[in-house]
Amino acid sequence: MEGDKVLITNIQRFSLHDGPGIRTTVFTKGCSLACPWCSNPENIAMTQEPYVKDGVKGIYGMYLSCDEIYNELVKDKVFYGTWDMTTSMEKLTDIPGGVTFSGGEALLWSDKLQPLWRLLKESHIHMAVETALVVSRQAVDSALEFIDLFYVDIKIPDAQKCRTIIKGDLNKFFLNLDLLFSTNVPVIFRIPVIGGYTDSIENRNMVIDVIKTHSPIKVELIKGHHLGNSKYETLGKAIPEFSEVSDIFLKEYKEIIQGLGIETEICKVR
Repeated sequence: MEGDKVLITNIQRFSLHDGPGIRTTVFTKGCSLACPWCSNPENIAMTQEPYVKDGVKGIYGMYLSCDEIYNELVKDKVFYGTWDMTTSMEKLTDIPGGVTFSGGEALLWSDKLQPLWRLLKESHIHMAVETALVVSRQAVDSALEFIDLFYVDIKIPDAQKCRTIIKGDLNKFFLNLDLLFSTNVPVIFRIPVIGGYTDSIENRNMVIDVIKTHSPIKVELIKGHHLGNSKYETLGKAIPEFSEVSDIFLKEYKEIIQGLGIETEICKVR
């Protein structure tokens, strides 16, 4: 760690799949889980990592101060529009654009990101975060002060399988989820549907139970893909093995959730 700087791997401009409107996505490095299907292996370790791509050596991860990140983000402010947190959001299309924090697990950097979040809030820029919520309560509390929209991954809602397969603490997840839903912050659930890991009927039913008890504003079903394979190769790591689920399974999954009166979308590539 370098003082108060944040370790990031990328600032991706003109992102159209990381939240409503036109967004810039900040990818932080470091994750609290170890999902076997992860498509961003360069963001798992919370340290810089050497890689080799096409014979050229490089380093995944760069330490930037909040001011340095902010100066990059405001270059795109013309695309974000102006966000007033006091305005009631009736639908996602009410949000013009903004900044999304992803990873890895962006909330692992909550303490160090607070100055940046404060600057963005003062600049009336909408903020979203993508999280699996397997972090401390303090990290979530810190984010709630600033973040306007939470994307929450629901992976494996069985305590033993969650611990065994993705090294996650399900109790921590549910405590943080209840904390989010005790506020008025909008929450969207993202469900990775991965062949051999999260596609069993048992897992699907448990996910649907979580949706029933928490009622997010939207659900996104994420179809597993292998677009991150080249990154594993650059790190000299084994490429994940999992199968793709059928479109029929995804359609059925979507229809069940929509039957609960919740907007649902199938997202095939992330």
